[in-house]
Amino acid sequence: MGKFILRRLVWAVFTIIGVMILTFLLFNCVTGDPSAQYISARAQNRNELRANFLRLNKLDLPLLVNWHNRLQIVDETKNKKLKIKDGKGANVVNALYLYKEDLSPEEDGGKKITVFQSRWVFALDEDTPIKSMLEKGKLLMSDSDLQAGPILKFTHADKTLFDVEVCETMTCGELMRKINEHPRNKGRVKAKISSWSAGQSWNSQFGWHMWKCLTFQGKSWRHKTSLWKIISGKAKYSLSLTIPGLALGWLGAMIVSCFVAYYRGTWIDHVGVFLCVLGMCIPFLAYMILGQWIMFERCPKAAWGLANTSNIYVPIIISLIAGLGGSVRFYRTVILNEVRQDYVRTARAKGVALPNILFQHVLKNCMLPILTNLVLAIPFLIMGSLLLEKFFGIPGLGDLMVSSITDRDVPIITTMTFLTAIIYVLGLLLTDILYAVFDPRIRLR
Repeated sequence: MGKFILRRLVWAVFTIIGVMILTFLLFNCVTGDPSAQYISARAQNRNELRANFLRLNKLDLPLLVNWHNRLQIVDETKNKKLKIKDGKGANVVNALYLYKEDLSPEEDGGKKITVFQSRWVFALDEDTPIKSMLEKGKLLMSDSDLQAGPILKFTHADKTLFDVEVCETMTCGELMRKINEHPRNKGRVKAKISSWSAGQSWNSQFGWHMWKCLTFQGKSWRHKTSLWKIISGKAKYSLSLTIPGLALGWLGAMIVSCFVAYYRGTWIDHVGVFLCVLGMCIPFLAYMILGQWIMFERCPKAAWGLANTSNIYVPIIISLIAGLGGSVRFYRTVILNEVRQDYVRTARAKGVALPNILFQHVLKNCMLPILTNLVLAIPFLIMGSLLLEKFFGIPGLGDLMVSSITDRDVPIITTMTFLTAIIYVLGLLLTDILYAVFDPRIRLR
């Protein structure tokens, strides 16, 4: 059994990684730049604010693997008050992504420096064309801007040090030489290319995506709060709703299904099946609307929100009633299939009472499909009920997921997906182990 569990855990790791890769590609490659949504179109210095948003959320990094370098303009002035501005109206600073950062000693060989860093460029060297460095910034700087003769203005303490023309510069090396060898520079500004190391490979959007999911250290783009704090704070509301709903629903479905199976072929069985099918045909939304309407008529305070702790009972009852029909229909079919087995006919021929056969033997042999149905519902305990929580104003994980999708709060969505994937694969492993516990014919190898 130990080898089986270990093998399944290894496959679970690959499954979770696959889910996270798919989620990452969906939100980072298909949906486009999220900064346009979170930065108002009327904001002053909007391009700079968008660049800061991307940098703070690690969205300015290379996508999958970081085999890239950056142009670095080091501030060597005494007071570290160097500024780089645009000249002639062309948006060179945003196109090159030249924004000031203070590098830690680990990032620059033990010496803390202040630099203006460009965009990440694959295998950047002195021969890299300037147009390649501007490629991602083409929406910020057009070809007409290049033809207009854009200029980088270097200032210190509001005094102009020198200007560098970009339009006539063909390569990164030429731009660096224009800066470093400018007669008015006098060693106050130093342009260089950042060094690359193997440890930098995972310093990418995907690397940070996986790390934040594994450690729950990411932050919500909307609320600016850590994901661990958000999820742990809202999980209690979801669990208080889903655990009683699952437990009562399973217990009620088993009792009713055994009852109708016991009276199979009679009017009790026919009425029970009819009610189950009728309940399955009614949309879940209809149960919620009816339940909330009744509460507004009888007790308006219990119809929405958590002003009283007893308000949680209404959605629990709704989830119990709405899921009862499908569960009873499934469990009844499983029980009846087992009742038709030879050992049941033999026991009845020997005079064993049907209730004893049903509850002592049949139910035990029916546990495999019942366990499968029950364990696969475990992930939804953590995820919460999306519709119920939103409809009844319960601040749980289901409501969080819906609002995050609406707000395009990607860190919350990806972390919830990661958490659900973990619970799901562990639930499948638990199901296989319980198979061996309830059925001695099954061996885990």
